[in-house]
Amino acid sequence: MNSLTSIRQETFKRDLGKIFIYLFLFIYCIACLFPFLWSLMSSIKSSDKILVYPFALPTEWKWQNYREAWVTANFALYFKNTALYAILATGTLVVITPMAAYVIARVKQSNLLLMYYTLGIMVPVHTILLPSYIFVRQLHIVNTRLSIILIYIAFNISMSVFILVGFMKSLPRELEEAAIIDGCSRTRTFFSIIFPLSKPGLATIGTLAFLGNWNDYLVPLIFLTNSKLKVITLGVQELKGIFVEDLGLITAGVVLSFVPVVVVYIIFQEQVIKGMTAGAVKG
Repeated sequence: MNSLTSIRQETFKRDLGKIFIYLFLFIYCIACLFPFLWSLMSSIKSSDKILVYPFALPTEWKWQNYREAWVTANFALYFKNTALYAILATGTLVVITPMAAYVIARVKQSNLLLMYYTLGIMVPVHTILLPSYIFVRQLHIVNTRLSIILIYIAFNISMSVFILVGFMKSLPRELEEAAIIDGCSRTRTFFSIIFPLSKPGLATIGTLAFLGNWNDYLVPLIFLTNSKLKVITLGVQELKGIFVEDLGLITAGVVLSFVPVVVVYIIFQEQVIKGMTAGAVKG
């Protein structure tokens, strides 16, 4: 009888603990999603409705906010510029960083070389903005698309190499050895064996770099003054200045700025998780 009572008490405590955990996760999830849901809800409301009933559901959907943000506030151009910078920088990063990671992980395994590449993770971006601006000015490419793309590539190299080195160390070495025995060079082995097997790692660095590049505000603010080259984050800031009283228009611009990155993450989230955890198995 005592043992049965003890088992019931342990079961009750375990179930109670699960309830608290799930309750905490539910509250945390709501807290994380609330800003996005509020922005979505407010983007189809008029400004006066947002001020009077900020948390109420819209009684009349005002889709005109999106049209005004896209056309009147020039969001179509900002969206195109942001997509161009993010895609070109991410694509270049996905091509060049696996080569460096392959050398460090499989060809010349050097902790010193890995430390050299990954030192950038420990350096705050804000501390190198001024040297970067001076360097870009000396190259005479200030206020150009090329400057933004090059800076985005440089800022993401350290984290990308760090992730890919851990991932490539977890790949089976037998496949590489078999390719070399069959007469494949290092270059062909990389592009035929290692690169295709590294898709989860490439998806990880590509997704993280794309999200960071798309959401970046500081670099375009410093390096761009031409309104035709500005990005969507600067466009949202301009909405706040131009349409200060039209909260519906501002939230519509916010929604236009974060929807693409949410879609990209949803598409690649499984690959990102695989790429982040693969390096923890070995190496």
